[in-house]
Amino acid sequence: MLLQTLHIALQYLKTTYRSRSALIFSLIMPLVFTGVLGVTIGGGSQGGEPSRWDVALVNEDGGVLAASLVSTLQASPQLAVSLLPRSEALARTETGDFVAAVVIPSGLSQALQDGKSPTVQFTANGSQLRPAQSAEQAVRAATSELASTVAAARTSVAVAEKLGLFDRGADQAAYFSDALARVAAQWTPARPITVQAEPVTRLDSADQIAGGFEQSSPGMLVTFALVSILNGAIVLIIEREQGTLRRLLVMPMRKGGILAGKLLAIFAAGLIQAAILILVGQLAFGVNWGQAPLALVLLLLAFSFSVTSLGMLIAGVARTYAQANALANILMYSIAALGGAWWPIEITPAWMQRLAQVTPTYWAMQGFSDIITRGLGVGAILPELAALVGFGVAFMAVGVWRFRYE
Repeated sequence: MLLQTLHIALQYLKTTYRSRSALIFSLIMPLVFTGVLGVTIGGGSQGGEPSRWDVALVNEDGGVLAASLVSTLQASPQLAVSLLPRSEALARTETGDFVAAVVIPSGLSQALQDGKSPTVQFTANGSQLRPAQSAEQAVRAATSELASTVAAARTSVAVAEKLGLFDRGADQAAYFSDALARVAAQWTPARPITVQAEPVTRLDSADQIAGGFEQSSPGMLVTFALVSILNGAIVLIIEREQGTLRRLLVMPMRKGGILAGKLLAIFAAGLIQAAILILVGQLAFGVNWGQAPLALVLLLLAFSFSVTSLGMLIAGVARTYAQANALANILMYSIAALGGAWWPIEITPAWMQRLAQVTPTYWAMQGFSDIITRGLGVGAILPELAALVGFGVAFMAVGVWRFRYE
């Protein structure tokens, strides 16, 4: 029975991919869309990022500590800083001249000396998500360095005060300045300064957000896997309407073996397509697919299983080709978009991010992002694997239960 099942699967693959149009649609089109979408959403970032991000800096404080922060930001290798008035800085950030505007508020120096935690305003250009994220991290590093330096200097002043040095004529302000100079190169991470990011609310996340080809390569893999696999499931409806399945029932094998052969072929076709897209994505678009090979293989198997099962569900629920085709098209494009295959899910509203979790595409894209963008392994994608397998088992059970051979 196993050999017969494999034979059915092989015949299905030969029949389906015999035509040139099928090969073009399943392989060439995904690569074209990967390139176009990757460039559109910042694909040039793969090895072509500018070395420094243009940032408008507003200094509304005349103190020494604010001046020190300005110097640190200007010296940052990630930032190209332009000192501007507040109104001009915000206006030019809005128009896209700068990826972000940083406003140092009045009173920051005094607040730091008093041991308070002032707020530096970070206003990002919403259309330049990745550059703004990179710029914000550089700003956070600068504020952290200043905060740690101030904390160490204040500790030194407190010790000197307990020793009575200022009672013997030592100048406290001069001592504080000297302490700042001494500890400037020996700061330790501390974050009493809050960076308030506007208007992109996800910029305070510790997770990196995929962009460019890191977004488009897995996104188009997911989208066209849906298209190919669900279209493969529609073939089951066509074969039922044409009587092909009924004729296969005369073979000396069980119905389950016939159906298993068809599903195995659909599953294998999805894996082959994904493998080719991954290989081209790595070589042509510079996407780092190979950071965790085992995690990638497991995720591909789980995703292909869940989508094949979704196709089985459609084949079981739909009664005619027209119903199956309409249902497949509605599902494949809606869950691809909703699940984050066409844009980073992090930039969508919170309600959409919650809704996306009921789709297998969301969990697949989260897993791919963990592997490609965040460099994580099997342990990190266990929730995604569990969700995809759960979807697959549920879809397959209902689909097989409802499927009719005639």
